[in-house]
Amino acid sequence: MGQPYSLKLVYPLLKILGAWPKSSPSSVLSTILKWCLIFICYLIQLMVLIPGILYIFLKEANLGGKIKMFVPHMNGITQVSKYTILLRQIKEFNIILKEVKRDYSLASDKNMWIFTTRAYIGHKMMIAIAIAMYSSGVGYRMILPFLKGRILLPDNTTVRLLPCPGYYMFLNEQVTPNYEIIFTIQVLGGFLNYTTLCGTTGITTMLCLHMCSLLKILINKMNDLTCQSDECETVVRKKLADIVEYQMKIIDFLNHVEQLTSYLYFCEILEYVCGACVIGYCLITEWENSNAAALIVYFILEFLCIFCTLTICYIGQLLIDESDKVRQISVTLDWYRLPVNEARGLILVIIMSNYPIKVTAGKIVDISLITFTDIVKTSVGYLNILRTVA
Repeated sequence: MGQPYSLKLVYPLLKILGAWPKSSPSSVLSTILKWCLIFICYLIQLMVLIPGILYIFLKEANLGGKIKMFVPHMNGITQVSKYTILLRQIKEFNIILKEVKRDYSLASDKNMWIFTTRAYIGHKMMIAIAIAMYSSGVGYRMILPFLKGRILLPDNTTVRLLPCPGYYMFLNEQVTPNYEIIFTIQVLGGFLNYTTLCGTTGITTMLCLHMCSLLKILINKMNDLTCQSDECETVVRKKLADIVEYQMKIIDFLNHVEQLTSYLYFCEILEYVCGACVIGYCLITEWENSNAAALIVYFILEFLCIFCTLTICYIGQLLIDESDKVRQISVTLDWYRLPVNEARGLILVIIMSNYPIKVTAGKIVDISLITFTDIVKTSVGYLNILRTVA
């Protein structure tokens, strides 16, 4: 069986990173190739991160310069962390993937429409994020260094800018072919960062929307329970048992999803708070310097940061709203239309419906629109502090 419709856009992104779980036992060769791919991904990322961090702490003296240079490395550290989390939770991801495939294979036409409708929304959001992410990344890593051109120092030496300045100790990064090799590695590192961001955001978004679909199906099952008053006790009992089993399935699925996505969300929220703050500072300084090209790139990055935050918080809010609908439906069912003995079974349904279905960031903060406003307020507060200090 192929990949489920909801994850068809996530699959190629994670396949590139070697982070897609194997559905069946693989050959020795494919396993070796996968681990080689993972090693290369880590190697490229570290070859960008380590010299960059050394440059910030050992070479750059100006605090404002340190802050600007921290932008790509902050994203790099976050994406490496998320990549590591994803690899460590690969077995959990495989369990979730099998469950999603099972849901699609057993879905009726009506339920399949619910799954595909929600997945379609997620695909549109993923495409928007990917376009914005890769376009801003190309601008920052490739176009911006070329627009700034060569810099002539007071000692008459010419410096060619890199996307991410680094301290290479005994290696002269300005001579050919060192410059071209380092430039290519940094562009590849950016590509891996953007692919990781799009892939992990896609996972969290699509799994959250899949749970929304499951809750919508549960609501339909509840409404169907009392739609006919002349059903026999056996039929009602089967429907009640089906509802309870489906509730247990959703809760179990939520636990698996939380195990996988909780710390992915935490890394994303942390990055967006810091990113919005630091990029906002860069916007202000470039505005003062009247640097139009840098302003455009930083504006796109700031917009992307806010848009990604709004997307994951909006999807999390959809899940909370759907969970509230389940709770409301459970307490407003026409219990009097059921046989007396079976009506008592609604107590268990009501109790389980009160179980909160939501996703969290590090099991600390709920992912919701309230969290989005908190993120914006926190970022603005830190930005004011940063402007004062720098």
